[in-house]
Amino acid sequence: MIEDGAMDWGEGGPKPAAEGFDMEARQKSIYEWVRQVRGGVLGGAFTIERHTSAAIVYFMLGDRVKRDDVQAAFDEGLLTPLTFERRNNVVLLIAPNFLTEDEVKTLRADLNELRTIRNSMAHKPFWFHPELNDKGEVFNLVPMIQRGKAPLALTTSFIEKLNEKIGSLIERSSNLAVAVVEQEVRKKE
Repeated sequence: MIEDGAMDWGEGGPKPAAEGFDMEARQKSIYEWVRQVRGGVLGGAFTIERHTSAAIVYFMLGDRVKRDDVQAAFDEGLLTPLTFERRNNVVLLIAPNFLTEDEVKTLRADLNELRTIRNSMAHKPFWFHPELNDKGEVFNLVPMIQRGKAPLALTTSFIEKLNEKIGSLIERSSNLAVAVVEQEVRKKE
């Protein structure tokens, strides 16, 4: 089993560090960065999960959501046991009632992508992959994580794009929950 922050030297074992490259300081810096990235991804996924849960609850319960006993029974019996993936599957059954076909397709793809990244961040260790210069010396360390069956480099550009996607998913899942609640309110009027 790989431990967080392990080094994957590949064939030939450890290499000398390039002049001026402080491998220990770089490892510590990247380790802290990966810890923050993981927290951000998991926090974002949790927020999206809360919004999708609200959409599910209001869609299924309507105005009965105000009854604590009904809400508690629903949460305990149906909602709480749902994994992140199953919760996404349920909300995608509800989404066509509130979103266009293209919006649902995009939501499905984005939620699936987030699910795989979220699961990797929550359940897989990361490791350092050394980059070598033309002299065969280590000049950089790239944090890697297993995503499905493939390794994934946690680069700044990848994380920036992921953060944008998470921000968009938070907004879209919140808007979906609001649309479900508003439709329920309109039904009562």
